[in-house]
Amino acid sequence: MFIISKTNEIADLTKKVKDYAYSIDVDVIGIADVNNELFSQAPFEHQPKNILEGANSVIIMGKAISSGIFKVKHHRAHALTRMHHSFYNFMDICASRLANHIESLGYYAIAAPAHIPFIFKDEKKPLPWGMISLKHAGLAAGIGKIAKCGLLINSEYGTLLRLSGVITTAKLSPDPMIEEEICLNCNLCVDECTGNAFNEKGEFNKSKCFPRTVLHAFRYLHPYDAEYIKHIEVITNTMYLEYNLGCYTCLEVCPLNNPKKK
Repeated sequence: MFIISKTNEIADLTKKVKDYAYSIDVDVIGIADVNNELFSQAPFEHQPKNILEGANSVIIMGKAISSGIFKVKHHRAHALTRMHHSFYNFMDICASRLANHIESLGYYAIAAPAHIPFIFKDEKKPLPWGMISLKHAGLAAGIGKIAKCGLLINSEYGTLLRLSGVITTAKLSPDPMIEEEICLNCNLCVDECTGNAFNEKGEFNKSKCFPRTVLHAFRYLHPYDAEYIKHIEVITNTMYLEYNLGCYTCLEVCPLNNPKKK
């Protein structure tokens, strides 16, 4: 009887959390157990259970940017840049609101940001880390799979989802991970990449993609030298709040990102 009661309690709480998330206008939501083996592959301090004391669940939410952006004839890069930053801000607000809602139910919760701040772990090869990897959390939470281009791909929204998350002590029902493939294996993101971000085996290299995609004026105003690298975390988290999107080819060519509409 106790087990049944506890199961019902978890199910009811999970429904309340998901209903609230959808009420604030997210497109998708998934839940992962904090002990999912995918999280153990991240560095110790980026594992959700090592971020929030007593954490039990990781909630991932997504909102898809408008596919109409790829029908824009002029100023596409400018419009897409603005859309990205607007959606990042929106997803941060959604995560903060959901965390507060969960705390009102009697549990601890903390938002995992959609974008900045970034953590740079290696000065010799400075690549940004989020608080947690939202795309891998999305994989663990059954929202999608990891596409060839390194982004999370969803069967309905392709790679257009912008993500944010919540880590909480609330024990919630985890969603099953997706087993079937979502990617159509068209290879367009590999073949059309102008930044040479894929090796001969078609494996994605983030270090080649990032400098081409994330463009900020400070990089042109200050030499990319040892002094810049020394302070890159502070520079990024204070000045890179907004940047130009320098490349979006993989988003543009993915067939799942451009559904037929009237």
